[in-house]
Amino acid sequence: MPRSCVFCDKPLTGVRAKEHVIPQWLMDYLGITDDKLSLAVAQSVDNAILVDRKVDTASFVEGRVCEKCNHGWMSDLETAAMDILKSLIEGRRNILTLSDDEGTTLAKWATKTGYVISHASPLKKTPDPSHLRYMKDNAGAVPPRVEVFSQQSTNTGDFRQIQRNQWPHFGEPVPNPAPPPGTYKIGFQFRSLMLLIAYWSDPKSTPMISAGIQIPLWPINKLHITYHNQLPPLNMDDLMAPLDRFCSTLGVCDMDVFITP
Repeated sequence: MPRSCVFCDKPLTGVRAKEHVIPQWLMDYLGITDDKLSLAVAQSVDNAILVDRKVDTASFVEGRVCEKCNHGWMSDLETAAMDILKSLIEGRRNILTLSDDEGTTLAKWATKTGYVISHASPLKKTPDPSHLRYMKDNAGAVPPRVEVFSQQSTNTGDFRQIQRNQWPHFGEPVPNPAPPPGTYKIGFQFRSLMLLIAYWSDPKSTPMISAGIQIPLWPINKLHITYHNQLPPLNMDDLMAPLDRFCSTLGVCDMDVFITP
């Protein structure tokens, strides 16, 4: 039985695209086409490495993308986001200066890229297929209830990626219970720019940002609940530390905590 495109679910017959996880134009721009990537999977409990695989950047591809998706709506997103990304990656522009239209474009590109990363990574915990179908059917729009966050940080390398489903939880009698099925966080960093795609599947709760760490990109103008925690200084000997904190400090709060009869 032939494999199907992860976005449109059509069988991959004949010539198929091999979607670069890091788009070709971005690899060229960063000068990392010949670099090695370390793809690691760690246990959430103690960070013990379970898988550590080295690949060439140019060989880090997702083959389950059809030509029509690759050269259609996905290509349109690359074109629309290119100039915005370059200015943010190099730190020539601040995230807070983006217009609503620019922020929406960046959120769409981040979501598409995060989904490709998730499918190509060794973790093998991918978002619900309906989220990818939604993007394909709606010209790359971010799926309902998926939220996208950004931040600019210390440049710790040309590319880093993390997928870790940990959520500080507020309003539960049991601290930080296991997230419900279908929930995910996909974070990645290109030089100064960090992006995070997050989905909490339980509609009775809502994502809660950590003050000064996550800057919301999508949905536009949503009022986010914010919490304040005194965090220890980052260990900058750990090159993943800024991205890990950006990802792991996004929490969730039960809505009935803020709703009174």
